[in-house]
Amino acid sequence: MKKEEQFLLWFEQLERKDVDIVGGKSSSLGEMTAKTDVPVPYGFATTAYAYRYFIKESGLEEKMRTILSELTDVENSALLREAIMAEKMPQDLQDAIGAAYVELGKRVGEENPYVAVRSSATAEDLPDASFAGQQDTYLNVQGAETIIAKVKECYASCFTDRAVYYREKQGFD
Repeated sequence: MKKEEQFLLWFEQLERKDVDIVGGKSSSLGEMTAKTDVPVPYGFATTAYAYRYFIKESGLEEKMRTILSELTDVENSALLREAIMAEKMPQDLQDAIGAAYVELGKRVGEENPYVAVRSSATAEDLPDASFAGQQDTYLNVQGAETIIAKVKECYASCFTDRAVYYREKQGFD
């Protein structure tokens, strides 16, 4: 299966050129893992494909289009976040994230390791825009169920007032 069609990828599978698949932070971690001697902790990234899969399979595509078409103030995007949080993540995506977390535990020798769940926007660090800090980050997260919930919260954080406002001011759809 091609990288572009997987729910998640391990850092060692990634290179900087994979920014469209996993975003800037994750692709940079992959590049450091694969091509340098910099000590990078084991980790994995959920993909843009996983995000789009969640949106499509949960039926959010049309809901989000409707909300966005009726949004008159970019600083009032709570309805988008609420819509995302109200939907259940597809079971196969949950299973993939949960299995990767178990594998991560084996790799680091801990049953329930603490991890960071971070956004890594695929439009980060463009020459004319930097999306750093626009979406949420969760540190010291433990347990597969909690990680899955935080991934969904990261998805929702694409629609914080500040993130929507920034994209609007930068001319991004």
